[in-house]
Amino acid sequence: MNPIKFTSVKLIILIGCMSCVINLLFTPGSYGSTNIPGSIAGEAGQSIQTNDSAKQTRELAVQALKTDSVKIIRDKNISTTAPEYQAKKNSSRLNKRNNYLFLLIIGNKNAGEIKSDLILYGNKHLPLSFRRPYFRIVEKGFNYPVILLFIILIFFFSLNILFVLLVLYYSNQNKNRKDRYTSIYQKMYEDVLRSYLFGDIDWEKALTKLKKIKKPLNRKILTTVLFNFQDNLRGEMDSQIVDIFVKLDLYKDALKSTRSSHYYNKINGIRELTNLYPEAAEKIVSQYINDPNDLVRAEAQTSYIRLHPDRPFDFFKSLTSPFTRWTQVSAFYLFRLHQLPVPSFAQYMDSGNRNVRNFCLRMITYYQQLESAKEIYKMLDNQMELTRFLSIHAISELRLIQGKELIKKRYPAETQKNRIEIIIALKNIGNAEDFDFLESIIRSDSISLKTEACRSMYYMSNESRERLILLKQETHLKIEQFIDHITDSRN
Repeated sequence: MNPIKFTSVKLIILIGCMSCVINLLFTPGSYGSTNIPGSIAGEAGQSIQTNDSAKQTRELAVQALKTDSVKIIRDKNISTTAPEYQAKKNSSRLNKRNNYLFLLIIGNKNAGEIKSDLILYGNKHLPLSFRRPYFRIVEKGFNYPVILLFIILIFFFSLNILFVLLVLYYSNQNKNRKDRYTSIYQKMYEDVLRSYLFGDIDWEKALTKLKKIKKPLNRKILTTVLFNFQDNLRGEMDSQIVDIFVKLDLYKDALKSTRSSHYYNKINGIRELTNLYPEAAEKIVSQYINDPNDLVRAEAQTSYIRLHPDRPFDFFKSLTSPFTRWTQVSAFYLFRLHQLPVPSFAQYMDSGNRNVRNFCLRMITYYQQLESAKEIYKMLDNQMELTRFLSIHAISELRLIQGKELIKKRYPAETQKNRIEIIIALKNIGNAEDFDFLESIIRSDSISLKTEACRSMYYMSNESRERLILLKQETHLKIEQFIDHITDSRN
């Protein structure tokens, strides 16, 4: 071998070894090989030279010698323990593991950097007893990303459970505290106001005993107490309860609630004014008769009935929104509960609201307002099936014989439901003139219509029953089974 070439080789090896030693001595926070999860770096930032790192250094120098890479030999900052080198090594390991999806998400370089940062964090901040399992978890996590994914999911799931438990705990604590607060002040307010209502103390003394009446929650408690008194106390105390409601300016809170953007606040405001300050409620309720919200509208409509006992259904004249069945039931209940005078419902039959017309037909039938017969007959030509049905039912229940021919003429053009009602009506208002009409139904129409026709003929009169027995002799009509059905007590 040429002496000059042999000397240059020794010089290159010597320079490479010195470069690695200097790099290890002056690189702070270096740690052992990341391929060994249990490696432990010095806490003062000094790294300990191991056999593996020395071997890697020699291999690096030989590789530089073989490739004649003068650039690597000059760079004294290259070290096997540098984060860049470890990142590349970790990335190559990940590639060997074929974790393509994991690498696709975070990238080769980022995967190596993240792993190096995790190992560096463990070396700096974890005690010695925790480092080995920590490094093992990091190593397994990057070799098998599914494990890392499960660890992350478990972590977030645990945080979620902890958050929910904390919310439930503090919500329960807050609710219990509010309930205790409400119970204490409600009892205190009841005692003070009861003493005032029964004359044991005057108003000035009662006012001094009513603590914290400026707080919104306490004002709601006071309103609840007054509601309870109004439900259980009668006579002169009704006016005293209203006076208390006004003196404490609770009506202002109710007026403010009626202007709220939340429907439940509007409902509470209307209810409070209707029961505890009717004078103010009369000016407010009419504004919500046609409110878009069904609940607010229903509350306003029932309140109108209570506030106007002499004309409880005058709001029908301006009602354009639906008058729901539930509101109709509530209105009828309030009407009977307070024993209000019964108006003539025929005056509202020309309303453009179909719900109003149907309600009036029901009320005319219930209160037997025979004077409304003309209005009932007009509704037979209405486009709504239900309105015509209620008109036929009213003719039947009110025994309006004049309407018999009208409903018989409408029979061919009516729906199945209304045809059945017409046949039922003939049982109440029919006579011998209607036998042929019912017999034609028995001979030609459907089973349900035949059944009702047989029923009407059987119960109309003795003469009609004899006529039905004569039809029974015609075997092809099979009247026997219809008669057995209608005479069975279970039907």
